[in-house]
Amino acid sequence: MSEAHWRPSCTRQILCRRAALVERMREFFRSRDVLEVDTPVLQSGANLDHGVVPFVLETTQGRRFLPTSPEHPLKRLVTAGFGAVWTLAPAFRADERGQRHAPEFRMLEWYRPDWNDYRIAEETVALCCALTGLAATTESLTWREAFRRHAGLDPARVDDATLVATLGEDAQAVISDGRLDRSAALDLLLTQRVEPHLGQGCWTLLTDYPAQACAQARLRTGEDGEPVAARFELYRNGVELANGYWELNDAVELELRLRHELRERQAGEILDGYFLAAMSEGLPDCAGVAVGFDRLVMLALGLDDIADTQAFSWARA
Repeated sequence: MSEAHWRPSCTRQILCRRAALVERMREFFRSRDVLEVDTPVLQSGANLDHGVVPFVLETTQGRRFLPTSPEHPLKRLVTAGFGAVWTLAPAFRADERGQRHAPEFRMLEWYRPDWNDYRIAEETVALCCALTGLAATTESLTWREAFRRHAGLDPARVDDATLVATLGEDAQAVISDGRLDRSAALDLLLTQRVEPHLGQGCWTLLTDYPAQACAQARLRTGEDGEPVAARFELYRNGVELANGYWELNDAVELELRLRHELRERQAGEILDGYFLAAMSEGLPDCAGVAVGFDRLVMLALGLDDIADTQAFSWARA
């Protein structure tokens, strides 16, 4: 360890500008009557977002989990009748490192009763414009449209052989025991061929994700009468900034999804009993969205590395 590593990761000027963005964000939500709240940093159950691994802690009071997002406590507040709520909270994701990823970062998340994904997507763009100063020019593409436009294929119709040929040598990463993991192949193709084109010169809303990527979003009928997830992601300059849902409020279906995801886990995760109890009580019709705040700071300040937005990066914490 270098002696210089005790020093902050970024300059005082950057921290001042970041603080100003936080104050601007508070004013944005204050003017729209959305309540700021704090959420727990240790949870009795795990978030079970597909592909996201939480940190697990053994305490004298039992196993606890660092939240990968503040989703569960925020939804509990909505269920308890607190109305529209938002938080800027620490989030933790094991094994995430890179220019736009860090094991510890700040997640901006909010929920709107009686809204759907389209309405909260508009508000997400409005917030990002307010913080970055960029114009509100926006394009909206369905997940299938984005593949057709930028990867030259229809992901709902393409055969496995064409997927393998399109990925080339990279296909080996999504083949196991001679069988193609189709979902993983499409995710890889999205990253390589589609995402770099999104949000170039405008905001791009990617909508109508496939049903198998619904997570905690409800389903609706999409193109060709097929079910799609009522979910969107917001991109700028090829970078994903936000992920939002028209939230599933069917408690039985939600528990089935979470138990299915839990069966794929190996890090000692357990279901969040308080969250499931709240969902059984009845989550109101609502929409929610999570924004990677450090990435938004990068965009607003013209920075290239997430470490440059943090007082102390993961490597210096």
